[in-house]
Amino acid sequence: MAGGLYLGKQVDVESGRAGARLELDPVDLLTHGLVVGMTGSGKTGLAIVLLEELLGHGVPIVAIDPKGDLANLLLLFDTLDGASFEPWIDPGAARRAGQDVKAAATQAAAAWKKGLAEWGLGEKDVAALKRSHDAVVFTPGSRAGVPLNVLQSLDAPQGGFDSAAEDLRDEIQSIVSGLLGLVHVEADPLQSPPAVFLASLVERSWREGKGLSLEGLIGAVADPPFDTMGALPLETAFPRKERQGLMMALNNLVASPSFAGWREGEPLDVGRMLRAPDGRPRLSVVSTAHLSDEERLFVTALLLDKVKTWMRAQAGTTELRALVYMDEIFGYFPPHPANPPTKRPLLTLLKQARAQGVGVVLATQNPVDLDYKGLANMGAWFVGTLQTQQDRDRLASGLQGAGLEPKAVEKMLSGTRKRVFLLHDVHRPGPCLLESRWAMSYLRGPLTREEIGRLTRATPSADAARAASAPAAPPGPPILPPPFHHLYLKKRGGQVASPHLLVKYAVRYKGVDEAIGVRAWPLGGATPADALEAEPFDADEASVVAEGATGLRYLDPPAWLASAGAKGIEKALRDRLDDKLTTTVLRDPVTKLVSRPEETREAFAARVGAGGGGDVAEKLRQTLDRKRTDLAVREQDVAGRKQEKWVAIGTAVLRNITLLTGRKRTVTGVGSVLSKNRMEGTAEARLEALRAETADLERQLAEATSVDPARLVEESLAPVRGGVELIRYDVIWVY
Repeated sequence: MAGGLYLGKQVDVESGRAGARLELDPVDLLTHGLVVGMTGSGKTGLAIVLLEELLGHGVPIVAIDPKGDLANLLLLFDTLDGASFEPWIDPGAARRAGQDVKAAATQAAAAWKKGLAEWGLGEKDVAALKRSHDAVVFTPGSRAGVPLNVLQSLDAPQGGFDSAAEDLRDEIQSIVSGLLGLVHVEADPLQSPPAVFLASLVERSWREGKGLSLEGLIGAVADPPFDTMGALPLETAFPRKERQGLMMALNNLVASPSFAGWREGEPLDVGRMLRAPDGRPRLSVVSTAHLSDEERLFVTALLLDKVKTWMRAQAGTTELRALVYMDEIFGYFPPHPANPPTKRPLLTLLKQARAQGVGVVLATQNPVDLDYKGLANMGAWFVGTLQTQQDRDRLASGLQGAGLEPKAVEKMLSGTRKRVFLLHDVHRPGPCLLESRWAMSYLRGPLTREEIGRLTRATPSADAARAASAPAAPPGPPILPPPFHHLYLKKRGGQVASPHLLVKYAVRYKGVDEAIGVRAWPLGGATPADALEAEPFDADEASVVAEGATGLRYLDPPAWLASAGAKGIEKALRDRLDDKLTTTVLRDPVTKLVSRPEETREAFAARVGAGGGGDVAEKLRQTLDRKRTDLAVREQDVAGRKQEKWVAIGTAVLRNITLLTGRKRTVTGVGSVLSKNRMEGTAEARLEALRAETADLERQLAEATSVDPARLVEESLAPVRGGVELIRYDVIWVY
């Protein structure tokens, strides 16, 4: 889609009439968004319109759905007739309206056709949106949609623990909090001995590069691999009797037949949730409506932490790379002092995700549901009709804090009605009223598990994902054109292998030593060049092997692989690889030094300091040495002048001592004393100025050699001309 996000039309505050078309720049959502409004305000419809527009603009979405409405985004009928709508008509609602299902479907189709036409849309627009993206409904703990293997998150991370220790500890915290919540055990990550104990077990295993099954975790609880917990003996911090109680609770969870669904399905891989195998953006609806409150918190917290870890691995960008949307945020991001496991990763995403191009949009009925720190980090507010005066006061206070006049806020809030929202976007000149357009998706309302199952079976991409997670014996890998052979890379430890292009290259940037890199791009799109537009990941070449795991299921490679072959891939790489290796580096404004690609802020700051601050610091040292030499000379000169003054004073006293005895009538030597005193004063003033200059130079040198990471500035860096050399490329299966 060209232009901005077509959300609807601007409404005149005085007359209430809709006027000009209103579009939102997708980049505005890098500062995140809030959709708020009571039941019946059209909040869900506006949110679905927003997500439709983002998908049409190529932005992939992870949508967390605690209520069941967001699966409506898959109800796109490019033939707006009764037959398309009929399977999704609620028989009970039709009966209450005095209609049979067929008549209700015909009426719904006519209403949708008319509604879209009033907003300048039609079947072609629906068809274009449907083709633009892939869509899957994931149902953790259930096979209604595509099951999501949440417990596969106990697998050891790729790339070593220390490379992302902070994010991995957050993931461990979410896993442990979720497991303990499922067995109804207190799970404070800092105060609860069971939580600290399980987190220590998982971290120890991951640091050794070993994954854990639940059975393995239970075995480690029974026979821990360490004798202390913190500074105390394990028996003191978490006695054996209490460990046995935890072991039995976890074992009962594993033994429960209803828990089997949590251990099957697609891996919780954010990269796969954002992009289809063919490279198209993906809408991944994670439906949690069928889960208990504890299970919803477990899944949501772990998913958000996975998004955060994935986000931290991405290069910086000023474009909207992906969006996380969460419907009905009540209970997941509450004000202080409540602290559910979802609050920490949400707050981190709101504060930090912008730099990596990830936007967050939250929806709620009541603004008092949200932590005030979250509201402060949201740049786009869509405020519909509010239920209570408390809600209006909370939103009015926030909008006034953003610089809006109280009377203007009150007038606009009074102008909201069904499908009419107050839009406040920090990137726009001022607030306005917005009437949301008609949704292209059929707004059926919350779908049951049975309906999600029917919808999943009717969706080709979901069928493929479901088949990939089914226990049937898989066929062998597809045939690859020569000269490619089957190579494998275990990244997720799952059962679905997708084709990727493995590329090894050497790259040089201005002012940076040559670096060797290995990346893997998902093979998709209509041409080899299209494949390079997908998001790659950094691959470990040493982990590429000639044989994969048994039982793998293989996704089909793109059709162009057989026709374009190696020559087509090599041409695309030589044409496009330079652009794809543009990276974000850090520059130190004091020393002018530049970081190496992928070097962390802390590591670069340490290197700048260890290197003595570079050329700037060396010049400062040389200047400081000269000033210190001058200072020593000046200090010696001032000392000499003090001595001369006192000698002059003594001489004057001796010469004039006869004046006191009456033998001499004229005072002598006073002029000499005054002259010496003036010279001493001038020398001391110069000395103080020199001391101040020396102190300032010492301060500058301390700044140059003691580096605060916050002073480092991000900037894009492209390879030098002719600075990219293609070393090897292969087709590999990643699982």
